[in-house]
Amino acid sequence: MSSADIRRQSASIIRGLQYFEAVARHQSVKAAAEELGVSQSAVSHQIRELARVLGEQLLIRSGRGIAVSPMGQLLAERLSSAFSSLQASLEEIVGGESRQLLRLAVCSSFGPGWLVPRLPSFVEANPGIDLQLQLYAQDPQLSHQVADAIFSALPVTPGFSAIHVLDEMLVAVHAPGPQKGRHRMITTELEPQKPGQDWLDYCAQAGLGRETVQQGAWLRSTHYLLALEMARAGMGAALVPDFLAKSHIEDGTLACLDRTRIPSGRVYRLCFKQSRGREKGILALVKWLRAELSPDRGLSPAVLATS
Repeated sequence: MSSADIRRQSASIIRGLQYFEAVARHQSVKAAAEELGVSQSAVSHQIRELARVLGEQLLIRSGRGIAVSPMGQLLAERLSSAFSSLQASLEEIVGGESRQLLRLAVCSSFGPGWLVPRLPSFVEANPGIDLQLQLYAQDPQLSHQVADAIFSALPVTPGFSAIHVLDEMLVAVHAPGPQKGRHRMITTELEPQKPGQDWLDYCAQAGLGRETVQQGAWLRSTHYLLALEMARAGMGAALVPDFLAKSHIEDGTLACLDRTRIPSGRVYRLCFKQSRGREKGILALVKWLRAELSPDRGLSPAVLATS
């Protein structure tokens, strides 16, 4: 094979890798083609040729769409990291005018309750970073395909770096008013055979008899955000993360049932791929987060005063 043939083959493989990374990221040939500005048939051809050269199946049929094979998933993660590093290197060479997209994934309670109120300082300090927040009802899985950095309470998986943010603590809150003592209890522990385990744990640690604080049947909620709004609407008392209730306690729209806080068992961390730890956006995020965590800015004792 001549040197010209080798160069042509190398260029074709590189193009195929670029096309495959886009398809794996979008999970769609159509979306990848639109991003790359080429036809869907061109994308499909390049990926077929890449699979032939590599001797590996990269995509598999899944219903009426496609899915990435296990080998393809591994390749996609390596490519995404390599392309991100290449982009960062080009930005250093060209200069600081280009902007960088930082995709940040959070779950539904931590995002609005803890992260968003603090984010203005990050945005102000990093005008060259385009920030994209992605909200999930549950903790997002640790995957490079989900986002560039992830706030999650799931266990840290191999290949990821993690920075401890906080241990979630629950506080009992209700709408303020003349009523004292007993409330309907809003629980997010929904196991049919044993509902309200969160409240049972709370009463045990607070030294309260459940019968002295509970009135009527359980009110159930699938998420802390819903439980918080139910409490604000005067439906009962809810156990929610203290960071979620903080602003409402301070502005007087919620009151604390008791001074007691109990751990939920969830530990929030900022997680990102170790291979991407030197990227501009992630370095900026880590620097900002460490500044936010020192000193700790949790609820003050005054905020948790008994109603």
